[in-house]
Amino acid sequence: MKYYYLFIFLPFFFIPAYGMQNTISDSNIQVILNYPDILTTQDNFVLSSVVKTTADQVSNITVTISSPEIVMTENQFHINSLPKDSTFGNNFNAQVKNGTPDGSFLTNVEVQYFIKGFFDQSPVKNSFTKAIEFNTQSKPLILLNAQAPDEVFAGEPFSITGTIKNQGSEAQNIQMSVDSSQMTLSEGKIYSLTNLETGKSSDFEFIVQTQKDISVPIHANIHLNGTYTDKSGKTYSLDDSLNVFVRQRGMMEIGGAQGLWLGNFFIAPVVGVGTIVSSVIGFLIFLWHRAKHKKAQKRTRK
Repeated sequence: MKYYYLFIFLPFFFIPAYGMQNTISDSNIQVILNYPDILTTQDNFVLSSVVKTTADQVSNITVTISSPEIVMTENQFHINSLPKDSTFGNNFNAQVKNGTPDGSFLTNVEVQYFIKGFFDQSPVKNSFTKAIEFNTQSKPLILLNAQAPDEVFAGEPFSITGTIKNQGSEAQNIQMSVDSSQMTLSEGKIYSLTNLETGKSSDFEFIVQTQKDISVPIHANIHLNGTYTDKSGKTYSLDDSLNVFVRQRGMMEIGGAQGLWLGNFFIAPVVGVGTIVSSVIGFLIFLWHRAKHKKAQKRTRK
């Protein structure tokens, strides 16, 4: 018995680790495009494409990319033939032209191919076109998102966490600190990062504490301030602010200062020592009554 093996060749190509994805198609062919979600002028990037046929007798496939804002070494590729349900990948090496303004621009993707139907004497030419959108940024653009507890105890450490995300060109020498004009913050107040690439994000955390001698509860503003630079050394700033309620811990309180809202009800994990003692005494009284009840039952049975 003879065995026949079909090998479908799929060449190696690079797909960006992050970015946008667009699919253009008709009833016979499909093209999936992957590219970075943010581009920077004069930096090289890869526009990867995967062609898949969804019908028989498809041949002479040509994919062409055209845009006045993009320079490519080769802006089209050709496939002689591709069996149904097979795929073929190709990379377009591209660069955004210098002087392209920040923002969005469109790039046309045209797909041409021939297909021979059951009643066709010769293959028939088909084509379809779609405009895909690119976003370019010439400078870093860092977005800052920070969170802190709503309520903390005076003189006790608490955490400020958050994320910074770069939606522009590569950012370098990122420095950030926390401060407050209404109270003194100590411990770890400095955060630094060497660089943050386009489209990437980074988490941060500050562990700080207020001074102990806060006489009355206050709603304190905490400010996050920072700077970063672009490749040329130009400096940019970032800032955010948070509001935290600071109060003294009660003599009979243990646990954290944070709680949980369930509808209109607030459930706090802070528990008074008196509450714990009362609960223990109540439990012991319950056990005593239970033991007494069992003794009474035994006497009745006798």
